[in-house]
Amino acid sequence: MRILNTKDLIVAAVLFSGVTGASTVFANPTAGPHAYIGANYGGYKDRGGDFDEDDDFKEAIVGAQLNQFLGLEASYIDFGSFGGDVGKADIDGYGLAIVGRLPITEQLGIYIKGGQLFWDADVRVAGLKQSYDGDEPFYGVGADIKVSEHFVVALEYDRYEIDLEDSTLPAPASNWEGDMDTVKLGARFLF
Repeated sequence: MRILNTKDLIVAAVLFSGVTGASTVFANPTAGPHAYIGANYGGYKDRGGDFDEDDDFKEAIVGAQLNQFLGLEASYIDFGSFGGDVGKADIDGYGLAIVGRLPITEQLGIYIKGGQLFWDADVRVAGLKQSYDGDEPFYGVGADIKVSEHFVVALEYDRYEIDLEDSTLPAPASNWEGDMDTVKLGARFLF
């Protein structure tokens, strides 16, 4: 995934800020309650790692904005397959979050979110395969821009905490704390 290297992130930020100026010709954002659906695409890294163009994921979201400051969001995330020759993992899951949003202008808002990720992981290490599941907290920050009356784009950074504890797998997978940092760009359709 090319959007995650530094040069491409700077270009994305410039384009993202350009959309803010262009969006001022549209109507005010929906200040009252509304629902939305959307999708995010991004990259991730584990604790201590680097963002890699091969580590990308997809996320589908559905949400309800209760008022201009508070919302609820549900998501499905597929991290795909990652790892090396010795070990690989496939992780996906469902998330539930509370979203606190602060409108900055009529088109621009910033938000924080916190919730719980209910995940499943298939781990293969040195020829051994084991399946895991769990539920761990996640949290994030983001910014969204209303491009038209029913279309919003967002840029978000989240951390998902995924911990494996199993003595049957060889080290280091026997006690892996896989905090996953994500950067994602997404679109939401309001209705």
